[in-house]
Amino acid sequence: MTYSVVIIEDELEVAQLLAQYLLLPNGVAGNQTARQSLRQGQYQVVGIAANLSTANGLLQAIEPDLILLDIHLPDGNGLDLLSELRARAIKSDVMLLTAAKEVETLEKAMQLGACDFLVKPLMLNRLDQALARFESRQQCLSDANEVTQSMVDTLFGSNEQTKAPVRLPKGVDQLTLRKIIDAFKEHKKTPFTAQQMGDLVGVSRSTARRYLEYLLEAEQVSADQSYGSIGRPERCYKMG
Repeated sequence: MTYSVVIIEDELEVAQLLAQYLLLPNGVAGNQTARQSLRQGQYQVVGIAANLSTANGLLQAIEPDLILLDIHLPDGNGLDLLSELRARAIKSDVMLLTAAKEVETLEKAMQLGACDFLVKPLMLNRLDQALARFESRQQCLSDANEVTQSMVDTLFGSNEQTKAPVRLPKGVDQLTLRKIIDAFKEHKKTPFTAQQMGDLVGVSRSTARRYLEYLLEAEQVSADQSYGSIGRPERCYKMG
């Protein structure tokens, strides 16, 4: 899934850094993990504004998935824009960017439904965590057919995944990943080939292998080579 983003930030260097990191995370931050580099292409920056006037014009024409919004802008306050967006029932998630340290600012941001609050100078690893939470919420909402407690826990940050968010690469979704993890937990210390795991959770061998390799890279499972009846080597994956 590709997410559209509008950046509202009066400091040109900060706006450019955010845009470059969203589009090319590996090129900006340098030493990234494999999982972070896999998210390249997930974001499309559809507009950048340096003031409220330009931002209002953009947001009249575009309703992005995500808005990165500075609080202190040359012609007004980003919180006022956020309040206006909510009054207009704009559903975009909004992450606030600010050098302000006042608790009252944070309280108002929470009341207005900001999904995150990033204090300047920005730290890219903290931005990465904020984006991970955003992606987790978006994936959860798009996959769900009805409200469940696990869905609510994900959206409100009450479960293990949102305490330590992990960016999921393309081709790996939360629901299938959870099924595979639950299968390992149900069959503790049992090794599975990709075919066996696929049969167990109802996906193809190649799909199961993709998820198992992801878990191996994340160091949640281990793998050993096994040899079938015809001597063909195949990995066996085990948790715990």
